[in-house]
Amino acid sequence: MIACWVRTMNRTCELFKERKSEIEFYYSILVKIAAPDSTIETVDNHRFAKILKSNFLLMLYNLIESCVRSGFEDIYSAVKNSGEPYPSVAEELRDIWSNYEISKAHKDTANRQTYGKRVKEIIEQVISSNPLVITRDALDISGNLDARQIRTLLDVHKISFSESAQGDKNNILTVKNKRNALAHGDEAFGEAARELTIDDLENIKDEVFIFIGDVLRGMTDYYNAKKYLYTTQNRK
Repeated sequence: MIACWVRTMNRTCELFKERKSEIEFYYSILVKIAAPDSTIETVDNHRFAKILKSNFLLMLYNLIESCVRSGFEDIYSAVKNSGEPYPSVAEELRDIWSNYEISKAHKDTANRQTYGKRVKEIIEQVISSNPLVITRDALDISGNLDARQIRTLLDVHKISFSESAQGDKNNILTVKNKRNALAHGDEAFGEAARELTIDDLENIKDEVFIFIGDVLRGMTDYYNAKKYLYTTQNRK
């Protein structure tokens, strides 16, 4: 198990611990039901075990997305709570904020007058001394997180992290793809994970826990060092 190292991102740390605990408990029940000599009896243990395995993948994806999203929200909250205006926030976060606000201007306006008004509001925010506020809506990640996409998100935010285990993280890609197939109805719960053994699921679980733990460790370092602010020291 990965120890809780977080001092300041307590909300995200507790979320990670809670989701891990749920998954470990669920996995322990799945192992018992899938065992040939199971003491747990249903109308059809074999069929039920296949459904449980698919649900297990959904739980793993829930951990991935909820923890990554929560980590970024903690950082965005720190930016807001710092009270710092646009020029004092790290350049990468200014870019995320401005790109999102400009995209809203294109999407939400119906004519040139309202578009011009929206652009004026953006300019006023940039030159004002008001705190910069980045919302969770700036993160377009719903249902799309695998290891590669998480690394890209971290890179956009200039958050570095060290991976405990090397590899291409195909298991995390499997979790994302299976989650989407189940969510969109492309695969039935009794079929999506039918080829995965209990050992396969344990390997997937462990890889997810280690990778997300590494990611949150990097986010925490970024948060604690206040790298979300523009300073000479943080830009080195």
